[in-house]
Amino acid sequence: MRLVVTGGGTGGHVYPAIAVAEYIKESDPASTVTFVGSAGGPEADAARAAGIHFEGLQVAGLVGKSPLKASKALLMFAHSTLRCRRLFKELQPDRVLGTGGYAAATACLTAVLSGVPLLLLEMNYEPGWVTRLLARRARAVAVAHQETAARLSPRANVVVTGVPVRAEIEALAGDGAKRAAADEAIETFGLEKGRRTLLVFGGSQGAQAVNEALWAILPALAGRADIQVLHMTGRKNFDLQERSEAEAVATAGRLLYAALPYSERMDLAFAVADLAVSRAGAGTVAELTAAMLPSVLVPYPHATGGHQEKNARALAETGAVVVIPQAGGSAAEAVSFAIALLDDEDELAVMKEAARSARGAGATKGIARLLEELTLDER
Repeated sequence: MRLVVTGGGTGGHVYPAIAVAEYIKESDPASTVTFVGSAGGPEADAARAAGIHFEGLQVAGLVGKSPLKASKALLMFAHSTLRCRRLFKELQPDRVLGTGGYAAATACLTAVLSGVPLLLLEMNYEPGWVTRLLARRARAVAVAHQETAARLSPRANVVVTGVPVRAEIEALAGDGAKRAAADEAIETFGLEKGRRTLLVFGGSQGAQAVNEALWAILPALAGRADIQVLHMTGRKNFDLQERSEAEAVATAGRLLYAALPYSERMDLAFAVADLAVSRAGAGTVAELTAAMLPSVLVPYPHATGGHQEKNARALAETGAVVVIPQAGGSAAEAVSFAIALLDDEDELAVMKEAARSARGAGATKGIARLLEELTLDER
C-alpha cells in the first residue's frame, strides 16, 4: 500500500491519522506512508516523532477569516494544490486518508482530481467543511457517531468506526501497562507518588481561558500536600508571566505544580492522572475515553458548528465526563468543580467505570481494513 495521510491544524486531526499510519506500517512493513499537512502546524513534529515521512504545504484556514485573510488563504490553497499534484505524481499513492482540518483540504481534493481512492475520517459529531464538501466523492466516510450520517449527503458511503487512538493510549486499558506508564510519568514530569493528580490541558494550542482559571485558583491550593497539578499550557501560553507567578506561588507552598508547553507522551499523562480538565475536540474525547480517565470538559465556544459542545454532550450521556461550558469567557467554574471532584473518590470511581463501558476499541484496525478494501478501479 502506498498511503498518503492528511489532516491537521490541531492535534485532534493529527493523532488519529498517525494512529492509522503506525498501524499500517506495523501490519504491512512493505507499505509506504507519507503525511501531507500544513508546514506550520503540529502535524510536522508529530509525524516526524512517529517516524513518518512528512511533506509540508503552505496553507491557512478560511472559516471566520476577514476578506483579506480569506483571499490570501485561497491563493495559498491554489499554490499548494499545484504542488500537491506534483507530489502525488512522485509518490504515486494508491489510497488517501483525510482526517479533517483545513490542512487536509489540499491533499483530499488532489486525490479526487487524480482518481486516487479517498477515505474521509470525520471524528466530530457535526461534520467539518472538508467532509461535507467531499463526502460524495470519497469512496467512504468513516464517522465516530451514527448521527453524523444524517448530516452528510445521502449519496455518501458512511461507515461507523469510532475514532482511532494511538496504540500506547489503547494499552492503558490494561492495569499492568497503566501502572508502568504512571511510574514513568512520575519520572518524566517530575511528579510524586501518593498525591492525587489533576491533569489540565487544552491540546497543542492550549486553552487560555482554562489556563487563566487554573492560575487564578493555584494560590488557594498552595497548602495542599496531597494533590499535584500537571499542566500543559500550550506553546503560546507557556512563557506568560501569569504562569511564572503561579508556579512561584506553588513552589513556595506544598502544592506540586508541573507545567510544560506540550507533550507527545499523552499516554503517560493520562496514566498518572486521576482527573482531567480539557477541551472537547473529537480526538481528545476519544483518547480520554480510551484511557478511562474521568474528565471535566470545557468545550471551545468558538469551534465551527459548535462541534466541541456536541462531542462533549454525546459523551456526557454515558456519565464518563462532566461538561461545564465557559461563562463569559471564563472557565473558573469548571476548574473549581474539578478541584472539588478530585477529592470525591467515590464519584471518580463511578465516572471511571462509565468510561470503561463507553470506550470503543478497534477503530484503528477497522479504518485500516477500509483502506485495504479500496481499489483504484472503483468508480
